[in-house]
Amino acid sequence: MADNSSSMNSTEYEKLTRLLVERIAARAPVVTTRLEHDVVLPGRASAHQIDVLWEFTVESGHAHRVIFECRRKNRSLEQNDALAFKGVVEEVGFGSIPTTGVMVHLTGFQLGARKIADTYGLIILEMRTPTDKDVDGRLMKIHISMTGRVPVVKDVGMDVSALLSDALNGPVLNHGLEVEEPSGRRVSVLDLLQDGELNSMTEPLTPLHRVTRRFEPPAVLTVSGQPAAEVRSISAIVGEELADPFDCTVGGRERLAWMVKNALDGERAWFTHDGGVHVTDVDPLLRG
Repeated sequence: MADNSSSMNSTEYEKLTRLLVERIAARAPVVTTRLEHDVVLPGRASAHQIDVLWEFTVESGHAHRVIFECRRKNRSLEQNDALAFKGVVEEVGFGSIPTTGVMVHLTGFQLGARKIADTYGLIILEMRTPTDKDVDGRLMKIHISMTGRVPVVKDVGMDVSALLSDALNGPVLNHGLEVEEPSGRRVSVLDLLQDGELNSMTEPLTPLHRVTRRFEPPAVLTVSGQPAAEVRSISAIVGEELADPFDCTVGGRERLAWMVKNALDGERAWFTHDGGVHVTDVDPLLRG
């Protein structure tokens, strides 16, 4: 299948329509019972070839059918186009489940075609690769660039009055150190050293400085929950440093694959290459 709607042949355009209807069906609050390309349906007087057929049931259990006629032509839809399709919708819908007709084309429609659509409940959709005009004035990309500030606690030292185990003999991670209060509650040494020492986010970075916490009587120091020593004081260099810069881009014009626009009210659905579907409000120029 071609990547650009204007370079597709008729069959490719019909298959693209089926693909996008499938994406919409997956998100709609309905149960799809049939979704096919190139189907022949019986009519009141004769059978009719249907480019794309979608049948589903709604929450109440009632069935509905949508038939799509795809016109991959670089000209506006005319009144006779809409009249001919109106006849097909009435033919295949006679005596069957409620049927809605949707005409899908590349761009444009004449006033006569709109009058037929408004009168008989047809839907006219423009479906194509988005153009620069389609996305003009729309937010397409958000670029986030930020540098965080991180707390620093280093060169931790302690005045030990008694060893309670050999837990301090090997490598010790700072986040595993806790001080046991007389009540039995344990407090992280990192939290204890940083408490009240760091500036708020609206203030400049906190300069590195030495902080000392003293304990009288000596407090029990634990390592990963194991009593390790009684300490008279714990000190460290505390402050803040800038983290590595972080850059992130969300969205982008290149992510858009297809646009489907309701030609009558301007509502648009945007389809991304990765399968996403996004619906935007009615075109402000078309609002009453």
